[in-house]
Amino acid sequence: MERLNLYRVNRGDTAFLPYIPSCFHPLLEQKETVCVGAVYEGASCGAALAECSAPGEYDLRYLFVDPNARLCGLGTYLLRGLLGQLRERKASCIRAIYSPSMLEGGKQTLNILQRAGFSSPKPISTGFSTCLGDIPEPDAQLPPSMAVYSAIDAPPEVQEAYVDLLEANALPPFADARTMQAPWAELCSFCTVKEELSGVFLISRKKEGIHLEGLYVLPEYRRGRTAWALISRSLRAARAILPPETKVWTSAISRESFSLCDKLLRLGGRAEKETEFYCIYRF
Repeated sequence: MERLNLYRVNRGDTAFLPYIPSCFHPLLEQKETVCVGAVYEGASCGAALAECSAPGEYDLRYLFVDPNARLCGLGTYLLRGLLGQLRERKASCIRAIYSPSMLEGGKQTLNILQRAGFSSPKPISTGFSTCLGDIPEPDAQLPPSMAVYSAIDAPPEVQEAYVDLLEANALPPFADARTMQAPWAELCSFCTVKEELSGVFLISRKKEGIHLEGLYVLPEYRRGRTAWALISRSLRAARAILPPETKVWTSAISRESFSLCDKLLRLGGRAEKETEFYCIYRF
């Protein structure tokens, strides 16, 4: 391994870009981002990238080793090099959130994290994916006191009520459409009970298909049918414009939220469920 070297990676270092997903390339333009790459005998062979989430705090976004260079300690070498760079920046911690499908090396990657000093992994959230056509057709009937709208045709007073809640910080982050990169207005839904906003269902457009960003029901309406009405309208709208094989998926939701989705969507046997884990390294 005497011909192995570690480099700080910037956007211009194109030799390392194949080891970093394209969605993370813009992070290399941010001075807070820390990325290291490994070169063995003059050829790049892996990279590790951390994104700054708050002053002194980082998230491990990616760690990849060329398949031809695995099982020789290169992953540990990259991660320790990344930790060294963060230590020089006086970082306080770095977190890793991952699911088994994100880890091409599987158990090997988990061992790398633990050997480097990360805490033992703990389950924190659940995600699932299914096909639009596998979700049973929802009941279309609504009680007379309820109404449900898309984000396009919601009455002005409903949209204003939603904005007022956002400005008052009365909604959780997953119910904030302002943070979404590609909201799908036709599929997003607002529900009212007696003309008062009772809940919102946000959906975004991603290359994989339909991403369920957030379902939120105001506390005073949680014993009613708001969640069912929101999901029902969005599913009907999706079926009208998308083929049955369209992927429907979500991630990073609590176990309680997964149980609700499982109940309301009636996820079938072909649905794929996955748990996300969390571990942390403190400097």
